[in-house]
Amino acid sequence: MNRHNNEYGSAIIVVLLILSVMVIVSTNITVKYNSEFLRTANFINGIQTKWYGVASEELAARVLHQDFEDNHNTINLSGYWAAPERSFEVDGGTIRGYVQDDYSCLNINALGNSLYTARDDSDNRINLAREVLYRLMVFLQIPADNAEEVADSITDMVDSDSNTLTFGAEDQFYRGQPYPFLIPNGYLFDVSEIRAAKGMSGSIYRRIAPFLCALNNNELKINVNTISEFKSPLLAALFLDDSVTVEDALEMISQRDINGWASISQFLKLDMVESRITRKNKAFFNSILMVNSGFFSMYTRVEYNNSTMVYRSFFKRRNRYAELYKREYGGIE
Repeated sequence: MNRHNNEYGSAIIVVLLILSVMVIVSTNITVKYNSEFLRTANFINGIQTKWYGVASEELAARVLHQDFEDNHNTINLSGYWAAPERSFEVDGGTIRGYVQDDYSCLNINALGNSLYTARDDSDNRINLAREVLYRLMVFLQIPADNAEEVADSITDMVDSDSNTLTFGAEDQFYRGQPYPFLIPNGYLFDVSEIRAAKGMSGSIYRRIAPFLCALNNNELKINVNTISEFKSPLLAALFLDDSVTVEDALEMISQRDINGWASISQFLKLDMVESRITRKNKAFFNSILMVNSGFFSMYTRVEYNNSTMVYRSFFKRRNRYAELYKREYGGIE
């Protein structure tokens, strides 16, 4: 009797062990299946958000093309492209976005362009683009000492030589950092790269970044028809004159109607502008001020199911068409 009981007990133990193994295996299969399912769903959502982003780029390119067709000679805030942020409902989500003119920001790659130089009252050669950046930071309430260091450091990052400016830094400085690297001594791909510049802080970067852009050239062009009231400190900085204030720049912008100025000469003939043209800024104005634009960027936020993707798309004007030349995308901005 005891032998039968022992066999019966052993059988139960074996059955329980087999059942336990089956539960463990089935659990692992279920977990793996759920993981694969979620991975596949996220992949599909990512692909869909990407194509919604691409579709928004195509829409923006067509809108810009229409504006180029309608008005060949000027770009102003009456164009379709200048509409405020728009939202579009799509299957499973929402697309929100807006277009901005990249001739209404300071191209940091222009700091390395030797064409933007002049002689000061002491006959010293000065970098006018670097001077604009410095004055912009001062207008944004950044202490002058910090502004000098950041302006020189960014200039050293993009100029082609290895000569260190007074408050700047070249490769030898960055090699000695905890995470050493070499600076490009050429074009920066994105404005965010200046966060590594000597003297830069999070606070300074957050203040100046909305006024900057990194185009794929070293030209500084400003469209006086599209520069907004928010960017009035940049317009004031362009005068390279201590007598011009942000309030003065706001007054200049307030004299512009929705269709803007038909030519730069109209802008320069404004009493507030004409009285502030100096030997230092006259030639500079002639080389940088415009009423047309050649570069645009678009911000797009795509929300689809549980996925969110942010896109920055960059367009270059080619005759009457907008050509996509760069795209950045990632998570939530």
